[in-house]
Amino acid sequence: MAVSKLWPVKHSLKKVIDYANNPDKTKNPNFSDQQFQALKDVLSYAKDEEKTEQEFFCQGINCNPSTARDQFVTVKEQFDKADGIQAYHGYLSFKETDITPEKAQEIGMEFARRTWGKRFQVVVTTHLNTKHLHCHFVVNSVSFVDGKRLQNEEKAWFKFRHTADELCRENGLYYNPNPNRSKQSSRYYNLEQAGMPTPYSVLKRTIDEIIAGSRSMAEFEYNLKKMGYQYQLSPSRKYWTVLPRGRKKPIRLRNLGEDYTNERIIERLRENRNKIHLEPFQPPTISIRHYRMPTRETRIRKVGGLYGLYLYYCYKLGYLPNYKKQNPQRLHYLLRDDLRKLDELTAQTTLLGSHHIENTEQLFSYRASVEADIKALSADRTRLRNEIRKVNISDVELSKAKEQISVITDRLRSLRKEVKLCDGIAERSGVLKDNLQSVIADEEKSKRKENRDHEQRR
Repeated sequence: MAVSKLWPVKHSLKKVIDYANNPDKTKNPNFSDQQFQALKDVLSYAKDEEKTEQEFFCQGINCNPSTARDQFVTVKEQFDKADGIQAYHGYLSFKETDITPEKAQEIGMEFARRTWGKRFQVVVTTHLNTKHLHCHFVVNSVSFVDGKRLQNEEKAWFKFRHTADELCRENGLYYNPNPNRSKQSSRYYNLEQAGMPTPYSVLKRTIDEIIAGSRSMAEFEYNLKKMGYQYQLSPSRKYWTVLPRGRKKPIRLRNLGEDYTNERIIERLRENRNKIHLEPFQPPTISIRHYRMPTRETRIRKVGGLYGLYLYYCYKLGYLPNYKKQNPQRLHYLLRDDLRKLDELTAQTTLLGSHHIENTEQLFSYRASVEADIKALSADRTRLRNEIRKVNISDVELSKAKEQISVITDRLRSLRKEVKLCDGIAERSGVLKDNLQSVIADEEKSKRKENRDHEQRR
């Protein structure tokens, strides 16, 4: 069983109560249409809630469901608290499909009594319109006992969920003793399923790489800082967090999976520290000759200008050459986020190459010429649109004018895309240059370390 946290109702109190009491969702399946009509006739004669049969699974605690709105408002006016949040709306969902509506309503009523029944008015309904039965609760925001508003533990799901777990245990129903309340959104999940990088997957791979190269917490923190991450890894913190560059909200490491909790990270670092690295007693005497062969990278870097910058960036992303299979896990952490922008980067690179644009002056000059073409084509399209509105125009002329308008519209669409690409190039070129400088510096540093290690082994 899962209980959502309550969400406030700030505007229409009647709307939320009508939703909870919706007869199409709370209708008792054991009653026929004839019995419903008979009950309605009886109810119209005697409205006493204690004498009516349960036509619908709608009940109230400290209130009558049919007049709950008026009773809620009366309490608010009595304590002069008719403004602000009007009520709170929540639900209780059952995983089992074989539970009866009567049992679900009974558990929902008992849950509401234990949670809010001493001080608040509550409308409890059971909805039968989905595969899994679920109870809805509409709780008055003001107590009828002392006039205080619903607050603190009375509206905190992570507090009163224990009451729901206790009821499940008493009735032999399913419940999750350790629910994960911080799961990734469905948008990130869908991106990961499609093979696209997300902030969570990128951070997960980065943490794995850092842990693999660290043997202590101090070294782990140093490597995080070196890669541009901000972090809160204090031993007194319940959840460790990391803030990637360019992101405003930090990410809890425990949300990445079971291998990224505080205890598990410390354990993985200790495992690295306990690993024994064996080296041969007799160093090898074979001298290895290194040859520098011309590569695609060398040819691309000779192009120069904006076009060369974009080509080299696509090469570093693994997009060039096309026949080479990409491996996103081996990318530098500064380049991984741009994998989602490959289509835009490709279009910008094609524009620079097809028009031989090498610097920003040529870029802005080309953009100005495109805007002039857009202005001229827009004027021509306006003239043609005025012509087709003439009364005496023939069918042949009308058809020809419409065809010209269609051609001009397609041309304008492509020109406006080019203007947008030019603006994107002007904004992104500086960022690409900074990223490449950082990537090249890190690569040179790692090469120097490899050469130093190689010399030591020799």
